[in-house]
Amino acid sequence: MNRRGIRYPAKRILVLDELTLVAAFFVTLFVRYREMFKIWTSFFNGLYVSFLIVLCLLQALIFIGYDKKKKSIFEMDPVENLMSVVKSKVILIVLGLLYLYATQRGEQSSRFVVAGVLVLSIIFGFVARIICRKNYLKSHDIGSDWKVLEVTAGADKVDADEVIKMFRDEKYDEVLVHVKGTDLGAGNEQGAQTSRDDCSTLLRKLEHAGIRTYITTTALDYQVRSGIISDINGYASIPASVRLERFNLFGINYAVSRTEEAVLHVMRHIKELSGEYICFSNVHTSVMAREDASYRDVLNGAAFVFPDGTPIATLEQKKGYVGAERVAGPDFMEHMFRDTQDGRLSHFFYGASQETLDVLKENLLKKYPGIDIRGMYSPPFRALSEEEDRADVNLINGSGADIIWIGLGAPKQEKWMNAHKGEISGVMMGVGAGFDFHAGTIRRAPKWIQKIGLEWLFRLFQDPGRLFKRYFVTNGKFIWYLLTNRK
Repeated sequence: MNRRGIRYPAKRILVLDELTLVAAFFVTLFVRYREMFKIWTSFFNGLYVSFLIVLCLLQALIFIGYDKKKKSIFEMDPVENLMSVVKSKVILIVLGLLYLYATQRGEQSSRFVVAGVLVLSIIFGFVARIICRKNYLKSHDIGSDWKVLEVTAGADKVDADEVIKMFRDEKYDEVLVHVKGTDLGAGNEQGAQTSRDDCSTLLRKLEHAGIRTYITTTALDYQVRSGIISDINGYASIPASVRLERFNLFGINYAVSRTEEAVLHVMRHIKELSGEYICFSNVHTSVMAREDASYRDVLNGAAFVFPDGTPIATLEQKKGYVGAERVAGPDFMEHMFRDTQDGRLSHFFYGASQETLDVLKENLLKKYPGIDIRGMYSPPFRALSEEEDRADVNLINGSGADIIWIGLGAPKQEKWMNAHKGEISGVMMGVGAGFDFHAGTIRRAPKWIQKIGLEWLFRLFQDPGRLFKRYFVTNGKFIWYLLTNRK
C-alpha cells in the first residue's frame, strides 16, 4: 500500500467480473431449460450468443467508466462492495434490455433469463470479490512497499527540522512516529510526560510542514476500527492528524478525514482549538451554503468542516483522496465520548429541550462511566436578548469545559458558533440532532443503512411531514448544482 491506496491490477478485477457474469449466464440457462440439448440449442440460436457478447462488452465499459473510478475493492468493506456490485449489475442489465429492444429481440428473450443473470451475477460477483479481497490482504504485507522514515520519540530528543530535511532529501512516502516505552494517554510519570510532549511537538511541526504522518496505535490510549489501521514496518498505525488539503464543493472547504483521525486531531489540539468551532455539513447545509454566501462564509470560518453526508464523502473519494469518509456528527460524538471517559477532557451541552438533556445525561453516564460532564443548558426557543446571550456565555465559560456541544439545528447553530468565535473558552461543535440520537429520543438508522448512504431515507420514514421537502427538494438541487458546476 502507498499513499494512493492498495496496488492491484484493475484488469484482474475486470476479468473476475467477466468470469462471474459468464458463469451466472450459463447457470441461469441451465435452470431455465434443464436439458442439455435445449440449453445449447437455445444458446446457439443467435439470440443468447449475441446477448452474452454484448453484456461482456457492456461490463467492460461499465468497469472503465464507473467501477474503476471508485475505491479499490480492498479499501471497501463487504457492505460497500455489495452495493458497488449491485449498482454496476443493475446498470448492466438495463443497458442489456435496451439492446434487446433496440434490436427488436425483447419479445424473443426469456424474462427469467434476464432476471436470473441479474441476481446470480450480483451473488457470484460479490462472493468472488470478497474471496479475492480476503486472500489478497492475507497473503500480502500491505506496508511492505512504503518507503517510511521511522522516528522514535521519547528515547532521545528528536530534531523535527532534521526529520523534515531527511524526509524531503530522501523522498520518503510517509513518516511513522513511534513513542517508545509509553503512550500518550496514560500515566503522569515525568519520563512518560516528556515523551508525550516530545511526540506532540514533533507531530505539530510535521503537520505544519505538510508531511503526512502516521502514529502507531501502541502510542495511543485510543480505540479505532481494525479496517482503518495500516501495517507499516510492523506497526499498526493510523494517521496522526486531519489532512492539510481541503476538498472544495460549492465554495465550502471540506476537511478530508475519517472519524477516528478527526477525533484524535481534536484531542491532540484541544488547547489550540479553544474558541474555534467545528461544523458537520451534509447535503442540506451544502445546498444552503451554495445559495447563501453569508452562510457559506460561516461554514468556512470554522476550524474544520467535516462531510456529514455520504454523497460529499464519495465525491472526495472520486477526487482521489484515499481514506476519505463521511464524518457524521453523532459518530464523532460517540468516538469522543468513548475516548474521553477517563475524564481527560470535559464536556458541556448547549441546546435541545430539557427533557432531551436529562435523558442524554443519564445515557452518557451509564454508557461512558467516568465521562466529565460540566453542564447542560437548554436555551429558550426564541431569539435571546443581549443580556441572556451574555449570561449563557458566562455559564459555559464558567464550567471550564473543553468541548462545547451545540445542538441548535442548522443553520442556527453554525451562525451561533460563528458569532461567539473567540468568546467561548472551549472548542464548539455543531452536531444538530446528535443530542437526540444519543439520548435515544430519535432512533438512528442501522449501520448497514448508513454504509449504503440511505440514512436520509430512514429518517424520512420517521418524520415525513418535516423532512419530505428538505430531502427531495434539497437532494434534487444538490444533483442539479453538481451538474451545473461540472459544466
